[in-house]
Amino acid sequence: MRYLENVYEMYKEQKKNPLPEIENLPEVDKEKIKKKFNEFQKNIKKEEKIEKPDLEFGEVYYFISDRGIPIFFMVNGELEGSKQNLYSVYKVSDFVDFATKDDFIFNLNDLPYMVETWNEFYIPLEQIKKAVYIGKLSDEDVDVLLKVLDEGAEIPQEKRGLTILEEGNYIQNLFKQDEVEDVAEYKVNIFGYFEDLKKTFEDTIIELPPERLKEQPLVAGEEKTVYRGENFILFYNKEKREIELEPSEDLINKSVAIKIFDEEFGFRNLPEEVKLKIPEEYKGGINIDYIGKNIELEEIEL
Repeated sequence: MRYLENVYEMYKEQKKNPLPEIENLPEVDKEKIKKKFNEFQKNIKKEEKIEKPDLEFGEVYYFISDRGIPIFFMVNGELEGSKQNLYSVYKVSDFVDFATKDDFIFNLNDLPYMVETWNEFYIPLEQIKKAVYIGKLSDEDVDVLLKVLDEGAEIPQEKRGLTILEEGNYIQNLFKQDEVEDVAEYKVNIFGYFEDLKKTFEDTIIELPPERLKEQPLVAGEEKTVYRGENFILFYNKEKREIELEPSEDLINKSVAIKIFDEEFGFRNLPEEVKLKIPEEYKGGINIDYIGKNIELEEIEL
């Protein structure tokens, strides 16, 4: 227990200074603790960032938060319909001494880590791009972890830590509380995502961007009122100054993403008609072909 207490002190010190001095720690088990510091420093002293064009499940990254806390995380996947390109990730720790039955232990770059399967948080793609790529779990570990996270399978005994009573006065429980607090500001991102979904999946009126309408090519002769796309039709009502989008029958009541210019809108149950509102501040003509060529409909999974 004394060893765990000293490691916990080291853990707390590390958050104050990601590269703490070993001299500031107690003498007990100093060599063991010094070895752990050296392992940690070996990882985070990498100056060259590895660029990853695509994010994959099982990839591990590292960054220092705005509060100055060093954070490892593993990519889970992108949240469908997120306007912020929000990703679900799991906290990763190199303090495997505190692993419990809910932590998945793995090795990366010859160093031990654990995925905290109980500590999910959410960060935008831009945040991940600023992080340092550490590496990816082995294919075998990825397969096992997918079953744990997606199917609720039990973590194999050789890949997990101790069974600790949640109400017990154990250092592992203190560690868990600290780990949750470290990413608290990222956990609340999910509420913004839910709010986006609420707006996205309830609206059946989409306002067209006035700046893009101003870029419309001039129409020679009388304005067209119908445009037929690959899986939709547009009808322009000149009197009401509005456009009706009617999707093909095979998309109605399906989960569908509608991309209009550079913005994407999702529908859990696509209705038979979606209105495209022409903003009041735009007084010019309408080129239905120009608008139609900048619209895409695609069925998605939610």
